[in-house]
Amino acid sequence: MPFEIREADPRDATALSALAYRAKAHWGYSDEWLRIWSGDLRISSEYLNAHHGFVAVAEGSPVGVCVLELDGIAGTLEHVWIAPESQRIGVGRALVTRALETASQVGAVRVSVLPDPFAEAFYLRLGARRVGSVPAPMPGSPERLLPRLEFTLCVPVTS
Repeated sequence: MPFEIREADPRDATALSALAYRAKAHWGYSDEWLRIWSGDLRISSEYLNAHHGFVAVAEGSPVGVCVLELDGIAGTLEHVWIAPESQRIGVGRALVTRALETASQVGAVRVSVLPDPFAEAFYLRLGARRVGSVPAPMPGSPERLLPRLEFTLCVPVTS
């Protein structure tokens, strides 16, 4: 399936929020956990205005999203969601690569991500390294952890 990557538009917020929920639900989490996460899965138009958002579009519909939050020389990947039917065809790789290129272009030297445990291998394949973990307890899983991953970027040399 061909797709293109474009910058997110604040008008994408509702569709991207629905995509985030669908992508998270695809991992088989309980309805209880999904209810707890519902606020975290919401992507607002204000949020998209404040950060670098990228959307993968196929046949006129969003099939993936990735948001880059920047703070000086550091960045964070947030809301990396791929529609279940669009996984494993390069959408996630293209979105993360675009975000990392953007971070490098503006002078960031590292970008971190706290992925869902199911997505850790994806980020490691893209060149991230595990630098730790953070507690993320949920009902019935008090010891649950999220991996803390980091990409080290090459800053472009200007002449």
